[in-house]
Amino acid sequence: MPVPPLLEPVGPADHAHDTQGGEESEAGLSTSSWHPPAWRGLPICQQPQWPDPDDVAAVTDRLALLPALTTPSDVRSVLAALARVQNREAFVLQGGDCAEPLGPAAVTGARDKHRVLGAVAERVSTRLDMPVVTVGRLAGQFAKPRSAAVEEVDGRQLPVFRGLTVNGPEPHEDDRRPDPYRMLSGYYTARNVLRELAALAHETASAFAPQAWDPAAAREVLWNRCEEAVPDGSLRSLVQGYGQTRWTEGGNWRHTGLWTSHEALLLDYESPLTRQDPVTGEWFLLSTHLPWIGDRTRRVGDAHVEFLAGIANPVAVKIGPGAEPAEIVRLCERLDPYRRPGRLTLICRLGALELRGLLPAVVTAVRRAGHPVVWMSDPMHGNTTATGTGVKTRHLKDMLDEVTDFFEVLRGMGEWPGGVHLEAAAAEVTECVGGTRVACESDLGDAYESLCDPRLNNEQLMTMADMVAKLAV
Repeated sequence: MPVPPLLEPVGPADHAHDTQGGEESEAGLSTSSWHPPAWRGLPICQQPQWPDPDDVAAVTDRLALLPALTTPSDVRSVLAALARVQNREAFVLQGGDCAEPLGPAAVTGARDKHRVLGAVAERVSTRLDMPVVTVGRLAGQFAKPRSAAVEEVDGRQLPVFRGLTVNGPEPHEDDRRPDPYRMLSGYYTARNVLRELAALAHETASAFAPQAWDPAAAREVLWNRCEEAVPDGSLRSLVQGYGQTRWTEGGNWRHTGLWTSHEALLLDYESPLTRQDPVTGEWFLLSTHLPWIGDRTRRVGDAHVEFLAGIANPVAVKIGPGAEPAEIVRLCERLDPYRRPGRLTLICRLGALELRGLLPAVVTAVRRAGHPVVWMSDPMHGNTTATGTGVKTRHLKDMLDEVTDFFEVLRGMGEWPGGVHLEAAAAEVTECVGGTRVACESDLGDAYESLCDPRLNNEQLMTMADMVAKLAV
């Protein structure tokens, strides 16, 4: 059968067999009944219609034998960082592509996002005088939920593009046919992105400990080992406060690295990359550090919520304008019944026109139920429009208005507006309207490069950063 060109040669694999756990772990998650495939048979949305179940089984079996991409210790570090955010001691900046490319383009994009998001984080830290936890939408943001299963192109009905680990963006039958072998291409791309991020963090660490780093060696370190142990001289021993800004002896804030995140949408990919900690018995999703589920897949009892309920990672949920407060409380109870600090983040994507009317009731309900959460704003997805010619875009003014309302509502209710979640290209694209480069909708065609949704360019991102820093002070 044909294999996508990004697939690496199959060689000996580190075996990371999933084993059943025992009773209740130290963190409070029961491991006696939950296991990664427990979602199968439950109602599930936004999944591709794979043509051949045998091909899917072959790919998931292979993924289950490949090394994990992250480690439980790193995931626990992110959990601890988010607990600090929840305690009003830090702020979160999460950003990256709407739909990540595969192959070398993803590595190049990760390098750019490390640089640009790092600059934004340093800017915000300087204004807030506190650490900014930096999280990239990368190393796995390959699958996308869509509003319809098909689209019409030149009078033909085609399956909608669902991200490069499912099908291709070109409007042809062959390209749009779902291919499970693309998930392996996504895995190898994510692995190379994580290696690049490790090397970049070593280079950043040279400002702190010049004698201790070696970028060439860093690129050879296998961060995606199955075992918990990390090699001597690894990134974690060299860079204190990895994944956030750090106050230096020189009297300024420096960015140290990016944690990774993506929407855990394609459960055929996520499930085999879920591994059990042999010490605690906890299950960790080791395809990323911070997975989230979207507004379309957050129904309690459905597959995505039940899958995230069983893992020990910090998890996030997108909250759209259709959310009922009681529904969000049930979601909090399912995902964080033990109310662990840093475990649950609610990312509000309500729209500039809706936020002031909807957010207070949700915040009140969650607070009355006693759930400690990190509140974040996604000012982009609720403000997506189309031009008269059908080009999808977002207006910077609408996004700034939503962020402003988010901060003012939460501040007025005595809550900490803990972060922002942005789609940013880390390049001079022309996909959103606003700023000098894209003064009006007619400028969108100059450099519209997104595979799916419109992203902020660097000028727009810095404008957003300045507004966030001003509001958070």
